[in-house]
Amino acid sequence: MKKILLFAIVMMCGVAVMAQYRPAKLSKSVQLRDVLVTPAIDNQNAFVTAGNPVANTKAVMDDILGTSGTYDMQSNGSPMNRVVCWSDGSVAASWIKADAASYADRGTGYNYSNGTAWGAAPTARVENMKTGWPNLNPWNGNGEIIIAHNSTSTLIKSTRATKGSGAWTQTTGPTGPIGSAGTAVPLLWPRAITSGSTSQYVHVIALTMPVANGGVTYKGLDGALLYYRSLDGGTTWDKQAVQLPNLDSLHYNGFSGDDYSWIAPHGDTIAFLQGNVWNGMFLMKSFDNGSTWTFQEIIHNNYGKKLTGVVINPTYGCDGTMAGAMDKNGVFHVAFGRMRNSQDAAGSYFSPGTDGVVYWKSTEAALDTAMLANIDSVDAHHKLIGYVAADAAGDSIVGFPYYKGALCNYPSVNIDKYNNIYFMWRGLTVGNPDPTPYNYSHVWGRALFNGHSQMSPMVDFNADFLYIFQEFAYPEVCTTIKNGNKLLVVTQTSSQPGSNVVVGTSTYPPVPVHEVSFAYREILTSAFIAIGVPTTPSASLNSVGQNYPNPVKGMTSFAVNVDKPANVTIEVSNIMGAKVMSMDKGVVSAGAQKFTIDCNGLTSGIYFYTVKINGESFTHKMIVE
Repeated sequence: MKKILLFAIVMMCGVAVMAQYRPAKLSKSVQLRDVLVTPAIDNQNAFVTAGNPVANTKAVMDDILGTSGTYDMQSNGSPMNRVVCWSDGSVAASWIKADAASYADRGTGYNYSNGTAWGAAPTARVENMKTGWPNLNPWNGNGEIIIAHNSTSTLIKSTRATKGSGAWTQTTGPTGPIGSAGTAVPLLWPRAITSGSTSQYVHVIALTMPVANGGVTYKGLDGALLYYRSLDGGTTWDKQAVQLPNLDSLHYNGFSGDDYSWIAPHGDTIAFLQGNVWNGMFLMKSFDNGSTWTFQEIIHNNYGKKLTGVVINPTYGCDGTMAGAMDKNGVFHVAFGRMRNSQDAAGSYFSPGTDGVVYWKSTEAALDTAMLANIDSVDAHHKLIGYVAADAAGDSIVGFPYYKGALCNYPSVNIDKYNNIYFMWRGLTVGNPDPTPYNYSHVWGRALFNGHSQMSPMVDFNADFLYIFQEFAYPEVCTTIKNGNKLLVVTQTSSQPGSNVVVGTSTYPPVPVHEVSFAYREILTSAFIAIGVPTTPSASLNSVGQNYPNPVKGMTSFAVNVDKPANVTIEVSNIMGAKVMSMDKGVVSAGAQKFTIDCNGLTSGIYFYTVKINGESFTHKMIVE
């Protein structure tokens, strides 16, 4: 669809404002407001909106793919696979779509870009029946597949042989196991991926419908997490309703909707994550395409078999949103939202005011829950990825909507061919609250570059004034980095923070019914790199300007101001930190100077030039085409 570029002429600083943030201070009364744990929302028929919704009229500088009427909850926890990028640069995206008046009947919204432009916003859903929770993946060469649920014992599978073209073929997918009553158990909240040289293998994990949602227990579990595999594109399923190691009633009472997430497959290596405070968190991985599995604990399971009504003091773990990726060395890197839970005789509680996105990798031992109890401790252990950041204006949190998770969550993890790791997440953002009054959520990011122990500064990708008074929720980032340098992000956006589907309590009252859209954006990996920051503080008047042209083909120049005669050297290094060029300019007289770098001998990519003036260093980013 048409990309809105209002005032784009003044957007000369790129896609984001880069700054070194500090955590915003949360009062104890805000952080620890508990809510009673309620069942996950499924695809039930009872939901019908009423009244006149707030229109989503705010323009953003992203591609708007379509709408979902007033249905504004894309997941109870971690999002599904909803964005696919092919090697030719084409992209497809999906979401849960309803009409503008109600969401009692809904299905899959879908749009496709040939790499240049998106199609018109869809007016119809993919399926001819009510579905929810669509998972979009490449399939059988040049095709695509969607796996969704419809609150019955059978998942719904939609396929077509050519991406972006032709009619969808709708058939049945995996079916729930036979329960104690002799009938098939309903399946909900699927997560699906494809693997293999032509995406011919289909892998699904899904949950048996919990009792609170109208289901029954299965093998002693109130919500059993089961694995399915097809080796022929979903025609047959050679692995059906498999209960994987440790995921049984000896270790858990059950699992909850959407608190699990696939990791992008690498050859025959497939893996997924599961986590919430009561069940701890684990990584389940297979190195033989799903035939055998290995369980690895991320956060110890202290309360998977907890008893109702027993007093449990506040404990910390995963809020049910998580993501991971495997690097080229076979190490898994994981991010998850941090959450506080407790229990008393009246029920179980969690605290949506908990802050922090946490990092773990598979070469480490399981995380210590005592360390997770203090966000400063998480930071001191180099495990803090994201947090609610204070700004230069000193703004504070006015209020925040109830999304079932923490203040910062819905993370994603991408790793490029250089083993650089890019994290993105939805984060509550101070300043400019809406009339409700709630602070808006933005999409934030941060990187851990290969060979570095410290993460780069956080980036607010919605910091520009075009995004003021606009909410960005449920971000889903494509697992493929387009052209090796673009992260593809789809978010639900609206002028109203929060979800009217996710009904809160008196502490977190429902937000006004409102319309939502889905925005697509491509973010360069170079946007994660801080620029123009002196490496040592100084009170001098020395300065170094940005090179021009940038990007550069051939020669590029930059200005230097020297406040007194000084020795000047210039070094150029690549993104891996290797020095590729060095120039000693000797003693330079005071005043304005101009220096030139010959980039003809450099391959295309991202570089840094560092100018040292009497020991004071200035570093800028340079892109060579």
